[in-house]
Amino acid sequence: MAEVHGVTFKRAVFMSPHALVVDARLYPYFDLPGLSRPSVFRLFEDLSCRYLHVPIDLRPPRDQSARWQRRQSVREAMARVVGQDGNPMRSSTIVLVNRLPDVDVLDETLRGVVGDGDPIWKVQPHDALALTGNGS
Repeated sequence: MAEVHGVTFKRAVFMSPHALVVDARLYPYFDLPGLSRPSVFRLFEDLSCRYLHVPIDLRPPRDQSARWQRRQSVREAMARVVGQDGNPMRSSTIVLVNRLPDVDVLDETLRGVVGDGDPIWKVQPHDALALTGNGS
């Protein structure tokens, strides 16, 4: 999130309102250009979004064992805050992460969870946020 401008962040949240915002970052700061913590929480309140700070370790795992451990811990954390089914049609959620690679780790850890033949979790980066990075 560090490379996102505050106006872009606010527009992205406003354009795709969800009932739940999960802040997976260890340090939930909102000191982006054009943004402040009070203005973000006012936006969430105006959109009736529930905000939860749930730090999730999204560092890329170094080996297969760490990959399975990371997968289990991420699934447990998301199931705890969103619900066991994680059905995006019933519980669409915004997850705030620090960097674009964190999105890949989140996607990988949740991709294998299936229910009734279809994936339960679908991680879809928001274009307005994913495309505003500085190329790193």
